[in-house]
Amino acid sequence: MTKKYIKLLENQISKIDSSDFDLEAWKSGTIVLLSRVFGDASTKVTEIEKIKFDFGSWSLRDSSGSMDQMDSCKRRGKGILEACISELEILGIESIDFEKIPSKALNSKIADALTSAVEQELSISQYRGLLKIIGTKSSKEEKKKMLFTALMGYDQELASKIVANIMTDTLLAKIFS
Repeated sequence: MTKKYIKLLENQISKIDSSDFDLEAWKSGTIVLLSRVFGDASTKVTEIEKIKFDFGSWSLRDSSGSMDQMDSCKRRGKGILEACISELEILGIESIDFEKIPSKALNSKIADALTSAVEQELSISQYRGLLKIIGTKSSKEEKKKMLFTALMGYDQELASKIVANIMTDTLLAKIFS
C-alpha cells in the first residue's frame, strides 16, 4: 500500500509542472490524498493549506514578482510532498492506535468512512432509496432482504464494489487487520 501512496504523491508533484497548473485545485487534490494517507489532523495537510498566492501583494504590480511568488508556492508544495514520500519510504504508514482516539471521534470517523464507501458507488436516488429501506419499521431480516433486492437491482457488482471500498479505506482496513 505504501508504494501506491508514493505513486499518488509523485503524480501530484508532476502536476506542479503542467502548463495549466491551478494552485487551488492542486491543493484540494493534495489535501484529499494527504488526509487519506496521514489523517485529517496531519501537519502535512495543514502545511498544504497554508500555501497561498497573495493576490494583494505588491509583487503583483511587478510582472516578474508574481511569477516568483507562484514558483515559491510550487516549490513549497513540492518540498512538502517530497518529505511525505521520504517519510513513507523510510517509516512506512503509521499504524493507528485506536486506544488514543476518543471513542466518539473514532465512531464518527468510522461512520464517515462507511458512508463514503457506499456513496462512491451509488447515485443520489439509489442512496436515498437504501436510506428509506433502512428507516422502515420492518424487522432486521426483512430489511436485509429488501436491501439485497435493491442492491442487486442497481448493479450485480454493486455490493462487491462497496465491500471493496470498505476493505481498502485506510481507517477501516486497519480495523480489519
